[in-house]
Amino acid sequence: MNLLSSSAMSLSIIQVISVLGLILGLPYFEFTANNTIWIFAGYFILAVLGTSITFHRYYSHKSFEFRYTWMKHLFTSFGILSGRGSPLGWSYVHRLHHIFVDTPKDPHYMPVYGWKVIIPHLMNYGQKVNKRYIRDLLTPYHLFINQYYMGFIVLWTILLGLISIELLYFFYIVPLVMTFASLNLFVLLTHKYGYRTHDTKDESRNNWFISLLLFGEGWHNTHHYNSKLYNLREKWWEIDLCGDIIGIIKHHG
Repeated sequence: MNLLSSSAMSLSIIQVISVLGLILGLPYFEFTANNTIWIFAGYFILAVLGTSITFHRYYSHKSFEFRYTWMKHLFTSFGILSGRGSPLGWSYVHRLHHIFVDTPKDPHYMPVYGWKVIIPHLMNYGQKVNKRYIRDLLTPYHLFINQYYMGFIVLWTILLGLISIELLYFFYIVPLVMTFASLNLFVLLTHKYGYRTHDTKDESRNNWFISLLLFGEGWHNTHHYNSKLYNLREKWWEIDLCGDIIGIIKHHG
């Protein structure tokens, strides 16, 4: 077993350690205005730029192409550091969700997994990979990231810690927990609560609360209706900051 690889167990370990780190740091660190800015900057980088834009809309659904190669690598690094797995691993699980949506084969299917959907190693979170669903990501680049995934997390943690323990806490540990919490709420709520604009074959919902947390990711019924949309705004009041950012960074060709 490769202890550095991206796996359901490694993601659960990251999740538990980050929560413990946040709790243990509470008596020692002060939540000043500057530190609050660091928290939201870190959260925006991890949850929005890394996970929602890059891992979800770019890698999982190919809804756009980055304008520049260096930009793709930078945003990919944001996704890696979000603690949700490699691009290959995350995309595999998410594609399974779309292929088997709201059935027992869906890794996010609550009638089978219940609260376990928020703990990767307790559910079907890519332990057995069917390569036909991720052939486009079986490249040396992605296989390397997948194989040495935990190494990236550890090196980033050490780097921030050497700069400042306070920076590590407010720019990474707290935002990491916030990212886990927001994405777990996404899984728990977006097929249960909200409104439906489109008559899809699943139970997906557009959820305002999740869209506020994840800057537009909550328009989930619209996403399931057409997963190739890079911007999910259909009504003028359905704000999708993720889609607006993609409009700026995508290749216009």
